[in-house]
Amino acid sequence: MPPASALSGWTLLSLRPHHRHGAVRRAAAAQGGRVLAISPYELLALDAGAALQAALHCPIRIASSPAAVTFAAAQANLHGDWLAIGTATAKALRRSGAASVQTAEPQNAEGLLALPELSDCQDKPIGLITAPDGRGELERVLPERGAQLQIAHVYRRQALPLPESAHRSLRGLGPDSAVLVSSRAAFAEFWRQLDDAERDKISRTLCIASSVRLLDYLQTLGLQKLRLAAGTQSTAMLAALGEAIAAHEREG
Repeated sequence: MPPASALSGWTLLSLRPHHRHGAVRRAAAAQGGRVLAISPYELLALDAGAALQAALHCPIRIASSPAAVTFAAAQANLHGDWLAIGTATAKALRRSGAASVQTAEPQNAEGLLALPELSDCQDKPIGLITAPDGRGELERVLPERGAQLQIAHVYRRQALPLPESAHRSLRGLGPDSAVLVSSRAAFAEFWRQLDDAERDKISRTLCIASSVRLLDYLQTLGLQKLRLAAGTQSTAMLAALGEAIAAHEREG
């Protein structure tokens, strides 16, 4: 973890869902950073019904995010054993009554897929609690490995138009700025709403990606200054940013 002053003077662009920037605000403030919160979407509940019950009855159950846990727990009991993408999701599961929760390193879909429980899935029933267009890697890879995947979509993403104040803030970003990218869906919706000048500015701004898949995706859009984090949690994203800043200072 970088020292407390490592992010002093830096602006961190957070693309988390509406009303869900609290964790990154607290983590950034602890290191002297400022968060510019721009939400390309909000999260809305979906009634998963029988699909959720089917997923919960599987011997292996996966929660893709803290939001997935929150929306699922509003519909059903989440006791039992779980796999989770990241410590924040694990904490949410424990608060909701889970008996045990296992995470992986790195704390993303790739890390979870490397666990022994998921490496040999032939004919195993696996429940996945998530959102449509969410952790696509899990939904793609697990059936390829022979899993009997039961998917419960417990919430959805609703796109939000970026307000004019957000566009003004983007145009005013200085050199000590970074974009935190932990969701392809969020960044895609954000990118879709930018004009050419804004896209050019973001393409030259330091971006922290939470997975190799996200990093590759950002490269296809022409983003030039990329750094890989160890996972989606705020502390991992800020640690990668701190390392990038320190490396630049050494080089400069």
